[in-house]
Amino acid sequence: MSDAAARSSWLGSLFHRRGVARGDIAGGITAALVLPTIEGGYGLIAFAALAPDQAAIGFLLGAATAGIACIVSMIAGGRGPMLSGSSAALALLLASLIGWLIADARFLGADGRPFMPLLLAFTALGVVLAGVMQVLLAKLKLGGLVRYVPYPVHAGYMNGVAVVMVGGMVPHLLGLPLGSTAADWHQTSYLAPVIALVALGLALKAPAWTRRIPPYLTGLLAATALHHLLSATPLASALGPQFGAPLFEWPGLDVMAPIADHLESGLLRDMIGPLLLFAAAVAMMSTLQTALAGSTTDELTHVRRDSERELLAQGAANISVGFIGALPSAGSTMRSKINLDAGGRSSMSRVVFGLALLLAMAYGLQYMSLVPMAAIAGVFCAVAYSLIDDWTRSATKVLWLQSWKWRAPAALMESYLVMLLVAGVTIFVSLALAIAIGTLVAMILFIRSNSKKPIRQVAHGDRRRSRKVRPAAQGDRLHAEGKRIAIVELDGALFFGTAEQANEEIEHLAHSAEYIVIDFTRVTDVDASGARVLLHTASAVRSAGKHLLLAGLSQRDSRTRIIRDMDVHERLADAQFFPDLDRALESAEDQLLASLTHATSAGDETLRLEQTLMGAGLSAEEIAVLASMLQQREFRKGEVVFHRGDPGDAMYVSLRGSIGIWLRADPASGGEDRRMVSYAPGVVFGEMGLLQNQSRSADAIAEDETVVLRLSRENYERLVVEHPVLHGKLLLSLGLLLASRVRALTDELQVEQTVR
Repeated sequence: MSDAAARSSWLGSLFHRRGVARGDIAGGITAALVLPTIEGGYGLIAFAALAPDQAAIGFLLGAATAGIACIVSMIAGGRGPMLSGSSAALALLLASLIGWLIADARFLGADGRPFMPLLLAFTALGVVLAGVMQVLLAKLKLGGLVRYVPYPVHAGYMNGVAVVMVGGMVPHLLGLPLGSTAADWHQTSYLAPVIALVALGLALKAPAWTRRIPPYLTGLLAATALHHLLSATPLASALGPQFGAPLFEWPGLDVMAPIADHLESGLLRDMIGPLLLFAAAVAMMSTLQTALAGSTTDELTHVRRDSERELLAQGAANISVGFIGALPSAGSTMRSKINLDAGGRSSMSRVVFGLALLLAMAYGLQYMSLVPMAAIAGVFCAVAYSLIDDWTRSATKVLWLQSWKWRAPAALMESYLVMLLVAGVTIFVSLALAIAIGTLVAMILFIRSNSKKPIRQVAHGDRRRSRKVRPAAQGDRLHAEGKRIAIVELDGALFFGTAEQANEEIEHLAHSAEYIVIDFTRVTDVDASGARVLLHTASAVRSAGKHLLLAGLSQRDSRTRIIRDMDVHERLADAQFFPDLDRALESAEDQLLASLTHATSAGDETLRLEQTLMGAGLSAEEIAVLASMLQQREFRKGEVVFHRGDPGDAMYVSLRGSIGIWLRADPASGGEDRRMVSYAPGVVFGEMGLLQNQSRSADAIAEDETVVLRLSRENYERLVVEHPVLHGKLLLSLGLLLASRVRALTDELQVEQTVR
């Protein structure tokens, strides 16, 4: 649907009782009535380091952030009812930047106080840079990288923000005069904590009869009402100050103009480092918060957004709010939930909210001076409490209970310590450093998780066999000499650190095994360093005169291409590549058997009937009888002996060439055909369909130029009636064949069980 058609449809829904437009208007206006104090409060947090009369501008800028960010994000392509605005984490990041800037005397005026035009110019530049970074991330489709930040890192940061947020509210919780700090506790207005507790309690758990009013608004209104009731009594002096609302003025677009006046002074050059660090931290936190809020909104609306498009929209919003000197913004779960609960459903609710919020500030700001600072502090403590996620609470409870029994889960303890580390840095050092440390911890955890032991298991050919069913004599030889085949099963990502460990193990095996099969099936990735180490391994194996077989690497595989691109010296010239482990192991077995029998190839000889499983142990007379009932057939390589679903009207034995049993994939599923087993010359196949009188369960395909003998159902039944002794010997041979298959399967399962 075009934008014009969408607008026409939206306007048309105004005339329907449950139209989308009516819901968007209701949701946007409700959120605009509930959130002004919250939005402005974020501005107070951001500018708290300034004098009270200077910090008051933060209230206007906080509210302007939410209004303008929502409107711009919709225009820039954001979809759905997700509302944007600042947050405690973003406000505190801006507060840390302001603290850094005002520590430089060049940002102070003649009166020794911060020079607001220059200060706002540089904070505006930082927010604009953050928006530009978000736009670049969206254009490069890298926004999803924030999802790789481990959850304990994010939880630690948000928990630290919650503590810092409460710490910033302590002077207001105590009812201290504006501009005071917690050190002035002796000036406490002792009824202010009561007002704060009322706001906090109702914001966290409002009575059921107020369910139509958002809890934060309920707490704020109730605490304000109590404050004014008590102000009419002799206790008025113990209530603490009310909010000093600034005069409203529309933000200008020339906020960054003072930067041009200081280009020659070197101030911008000196501050570009902190600004870029701040911008990167804001871009990361805004992107992460937007992703989390978007995920929640998608679940509530059952509509999936384009995450890269939303990131682009939020980046454009931050560029816009930066130009007016406002706070950085992000998508918000809290705002969006209020909007949704009141009826908002489409992106137009963003515009309704933004316009309604700006109008509420323009024409209702004077009424906000009635709100006591203790009530605002109580509501913000409720917001801080909501930042502590359920995982932190449940993990704390589990670790507390289990620590008494000395049985705390190691993995949970590790995650919890990471959370405490990031939270501690956030509280006691700085927010920006906490994000940097959190990112570093994320990288370390990622490397550690991918640096697990690179070799899952090492098996040998006497215990681990291919799915090729061979005559008993060959099976016995492989059982006796199979240790000359080593199967190295790699696991995880193969980069420099893990590849070095694998290289040491494989080079050690090269001293004892002759055929080394390296299985890449479980390898998730191979980088250039890992490929280089693998090539050193290949050189060592070749220098030792041994044979290297690489399994699980098809020619089109990206891992194969990386290895081939690094092989400039053709160290893998003698190595053999196979699409799966079974093919590689079968080839190693064939080569080993060929070396033991001094044959040039395992399949060159055409067997006689008495050399096959069907004729084993029979007398010359019985061989003649059986041969008279068999029909010889020849198949070219790739030709089908029988198809799945064909009647089981015969059993076969190969005199020359191997037969593969394949399960064909459904073309609609996009899967691949799978070879279940391969039968070497001399082995009977197709007997189950004949004996059970059932249709074929898979395809039988000639893997070489093949000669087979066919025993039809008619001749088999003649054999049962006319030659019962011969029939009994044939059944005994088939039983031994089945027993050997079971034994091979048992050996393979034992190997797997040892790994687990």
